[in-house]
Amino acid sequence: MNSHGGRRFFLLTHPRSCSNLLVRILSFGNQPNVLRHDAGQGYFFLSGDDLRQELKLEGKNVEDWTQDEQDQMKQEWQNCFIELQKHIEAAEAESKIAFVKEHAYFMTEPVSLSIFSFDSEDVKQAPWTVQVPDKYGSKVTRSSLNHTLLPDEFLQTLFPTFLIRHPALMFPSHYRTIIDNSGVKAAHAEGERSEIMTLHWMRTLYDWYAEHLAKSGSGPSNDTKWPLLLDADDILHNPDVVVRFSEIVGLDTTKLQFEWKPAEKEFLAQFPDDVSRRMLSTLTASAGIMKEKSSVNIDISTEAEKWKKEFGQSEGEKMERWVQASMPDYEYLRAKRLT
Repeated sequence: MNSHGGRRFFLLTHPRSCSNLLVRILSFGNQPNVLRHDAGQGYFFLSGDDLRQELKLEGKNVEDWTQDEQDQMKQEWQNCFIELQKHIEAAEAESKIAFVKEHAYFMTEPVSLSIFSFDSEDVKQAPWTVQVPDKYGSKVTRSSLNHTLLPDEFLQTLFPTFLIRHPALMFPSHYRTIIDNSGVKAAHAEGERSEIMTLHWMRTLYDWYAEHLAKSGSGPSNDTKWPLLLDADDILHNPDVVVRFSEIVGLDTTKLQFEWKPAEKEFLAQFPDDVSRRMLSTLTASAGIMKEKSSVNIDISTEAEKWKKEFGQSEGEKMERWVQASMPDYEYLRAKRLT
């Protein structure tokens, strides 16, 4: 699997999956063997998503992008990868763990997004792939389940953990952040929302890794079956799972933090923008794990009535459709979680 000598761990997530909570518990700032990456809320491909929004390309068929828009996006995603590669090389140079958190959606390439959202016959382009250094091979490849911007040869150097959460909690929470950050009109843009209100990208990438890791038969721990999968409910209710995960990836479990003080105003002022503050608002206002945020006893039909009152009849019905459509993927993935 990883023939490049270092320990490269990827935490693959979805917006509002409790990923910031998990990172807070893992306490990377107190883990001496981890090289931290704090820019861009810890994401490497966030700037690509920001540019996609700025150019109003979300939910738009890639075939309708202008040549200039395509060139801008390709260059931005290439820059994202360059920064990621620099971080990995820096960690390896210091004999530290490169632990990267990334939303799977941020790394999904636009041709796959367009095929998912539109008639596949309307999408003529080949999938987009960033250029990688020659050390990954003179000719890189892409297999069928790889919908990311990254070639197979690079993905094979990473040991992945997927973090999921019940869609009936995750999707409405993300929808609220869109309203707060971009306004109601942006939240109502169905084409954009259908691309991200899904666990399709998480499941296909999980299946890609399950297939390729099974072939290689390798991993940083001989008694661990990769890829790993965590469910947010276990992070909220079962700290032993977090401890076990930390042991598997080589973190110091004595440094884990399950309680903390709510953030002071001075700390909040350090965030670069209002969007960052909003995305972390629940965590920064908390003093530890909020167990009431779990999906225990959740009923989608009951929640759907609440969404219709909160978001309006039409948008509430959309939310219910998105959640129901994602339940098979959620149950499939959850059955594979670390316990």
